[in-house]
Amino acid sequence: MEAPILSEYVVSRIRTGIAKAEIKEELVAVGWTEEEIEAAYRSAMVAFGAPVPSAGNRPTLAHKAATVDVVINFFSFILLGIVASALGTLFFQIINISFPDVLDVAGSFSLGQATSSIHYAIAALFIGFPLYFFAMRLWFRKFREDEGRTESALSKWLTYLVLLVAAVTIVGDLITVVFTMLQGEVTVRFFLKALTILTIAGAIFGFYYLERRKVQYHADITRSTFQNFGRGVMTLIVTGIVLGFFVGGSPTTERNRALDQARVGHLGGLASCIKQYAQSFGALPVTLGDLRQSSQYNYCASYMRDPETGESYEYRIVTPSRVAGAGQVGEFELCATFASPSAGVTAASEPMYGATSLWDEHDAGYNCDTVTAQLLAPSAPNVPEKPVAPVSPVMIE
Repeated sequence: MEAPILSEYVVSRIRTGIAKAEIKEELVAVGWTEEEIEAAYRSAMVAFGAPVPSAGNRPTLAHKAATVDVVINFFSFILLGIVASALGTLFFQIINISFPDVLDVAGSFSLGQATSSIHYAIAALFIGFPLYFFAMRLWFRKFREDEGRTESALSKWLTYLVLLVAAVTIVGDLITVVFTMLQGEVTVRFFLKALTILTIAGAIFGFYYLERRKVQYHADITRSTFQNFGRGVMTLIVTGIVLGFFVGGSPTTERNRALDQARVGHLGGLASCIKQYAQSFGALPVTLGDLRQSSQYNYCASYMRDPETGESYEYRIVTPSRVAGAGQVGEFELCATFASPSAGVTAASEPMYGATSLWDEHDAGYNCDTVTAQLLAPSAPNVPEKPVAPVSPVMIE
């Protein structure tokens, strides 16, 4: 009996000129569910002569609309995670490079790894943010074109889960800031990272707070409000991308850096081959071609040519042989032309090639370094054997 009573009430309110949103607000306030209100409003509209679609199509169309809503909403949250993670990574790496910390664990920061993270974050923003923008535009358009449209329970659950994560992130960030200040770590690097997390989480929380008021509670939030919010986020992203290119380098700069790291690895590997050759044959190779002629060292040919020009690295014998202590050593020189100056010792070349890091520090242009190789290992000194004292026989009585 409750459904007819509710329908009659909705009909009476419609006759008096009350808008649907106001009727819905009244009924929700006294405990009616949104589904019951929608059903009563539909019955009222039918009573006023509104045409009803065929019974066979109605459930199918409603099911498809709910499914599309869930897919769009879920897809937008995946994109939101990509954009938020990429933006945080971008600003974190910019801060790491711009404000290095002397207390940072040695070896935990690599310029090559940082620039690679910056470029990956920029790529994620280039792809993820436009897709997220269009997904949200489609989401809002569905509810703008159909004011009576209601979202599914799953969409609401996902949205409030995002709000919860953003709120917890903000609270955790503020606790970390206060705790770190009490511990005495007051650095620009730390506060910039805390501000980055607070800004990203605050933007997410603020946007979805407005989205809930617009979609779920049908609040009168103008379209320009969301447009201004989007412009602010776009400004933040563009600023991060510009700073990322400035700090991490352009694609050309990154390519030159990668080529220089390959040269460093080649020269280190080639120096290791020459030193092993010298220990095996007791002399430095006259030319790099001697390494190719030896089946034991023909693998060293992969280190002999510049990765960009294909020209052979320069090899010269500085000192064929000289006495060093109890052994003999030789000195040789390897030269290469680098595209840009090094930014310090990186962790990329040595683990890859297992060789010396002598060329990690270099200038732009032509660079040479001298390497010392052991020719003959020092022989162990001859120690005369001590005479063995005769053992007197033991008399047994």
